[in-house]
Amino acid sequence: MTTNKRLLVVFSVALIAVTLVVNAALFSPQAVVAQGSGVVRVGTWESGDALEPWNNAIAAFHEEYPDIEVKLEPVPQEYGTKLLAQMAAGTAPDVYQVGDGDVARFVREGIVEPLDPYINGDNPLDMSLFFPAVAEFGQIGGETYLLTKDYSPLVLYYNKDIFDEAGVPYPTEDWTWDDLLDAAQKLTTEDRWGIQLPGHWGDWLWHRGIQPLLVQNGASLISEDGTMVEGYMNSEKTVEALQWYVDLFLKHKVAPTREDVDSYAGVDLFANGIVAMVWTGRWPLKDWKAIEGFNFGTAGLPAGPAGKGNALCWAGFAINSASQNKEAAWTFLKYIAAGEGAKEFANYALSAVQPIVEEQGLDTDEYDGPIVADLANVKPIPETYTPYFNECVLDPFRENLEKVFLEGMSVQDAMDAAAQTGQACLDEKS
Repeated sequence: MTTNKRLLVVFSVALIAVTLVVNAALFSPQAVVAQGSGVVRVGTWESGDALEPWNNAIAAFHEEYPDIEVKLEPVPQEYGTKLLAQMAAGTAPDVYQVGDGDVARFVREGIVEPLDPYINGDNPLDMSLFFPAVAEFGQIGGETYLLTKDYSPLVLYYNKDIFDEAGVPYPTEDWTWDDLLDAAQKLTTEDRWGIQLPGHWGDWLWHRGIQPLLVQNGASLISEDGTMVEGYMNSEKTVEALQWYVDLFLKHKVAPTREDVDSYAGVDLFANGIVAMVWTGRWPLKDWKAIEGFNFGTAGLPAGPAGKGNALCWAGFAINSASQNKEAAWTFLKYIAAGEGAKEFANYALSAVQPIVEEQGLDTDEYDGPIVADLANVKPIPETYTPYFNECVLDPFRENLEKVFLEGMSVQDAMDAAAQTGQACLDEKS
């Protein structure tokens, strides 16, 4: 073989070797996925037993990503105040927990890192893994800023033994407001109310529990652009929904008032058969299932004149927009929100990841099945429409609705007053 031929062979072999290396790099997930390294600080308001899923998820994460050290920083007291102080001082965690009421405010203040560039980047996330309505709670204006940690929709619980005793059919998917009222009236006796709502602790002004009724009547307390409460909070549809709600207490007397609940000094009215139904979150389900002989069921919320509707109580994970280690922060966030780490949180609350819920069998479970099915009816909460929701919308709403219950003010007059106060507040903030 001539020298030229030998050189050609050597060059060809070298070229093949280089090609194999390049191809391996191109098609190796570890090679194309930028995962980061270093320290990721994580902030949460939880403490005690609630830290167990955090600790388990972090331990499992470290085994898979040994180059990233995660430091959990629990702040169980005054979490929001301290977090904002850290933001101002430039010492906030890389990843932190956010409640649904703060999403719009934090996004407006620019302290939340937009996630779409990461979701669609080199280390992507398939958003179809999530229940769509749940994922929307971390979005503003169609852009994703947070991923879900946990959540609870509103649930209708009913005591089967009391229903059977009264000869009342159990709630179905086709139930309407009329069906619920009819059942509550038949189930109400001298020593029992037909239903307790909008929670199981006695706060009849709890907006998140009332929100589904507004949605079910096609109403809203505020415009979607967050600028108007006049014509919304005091609209005909809003007043109709609230009137129906108030009548359950004051006219039909099928629901215990706040004073009634307080008189039982913390007694669980549903578990003790003092109410036949309760409209609240998923939180008490585990405890009620543990009560021997307690024969109850769950159902989605009834439909109103405008159809089905539900709301969530929600918490999410965000990346600090000022983080110096966003690449590693995203790797950890993705792991706990959609990866193996999400399974740890799913042991304590509903997961937003559909395959995890299906793997747990919750979508077909006797109790959780109706809850999961009703997620399709969840609608956005108005808290995301403006960062001033609490002071300009919620405060006047609660203050004036209470006058309906305690002072006999009409619902229309109460909402007119609330809308006037709320609009002035919004106008001042704009």
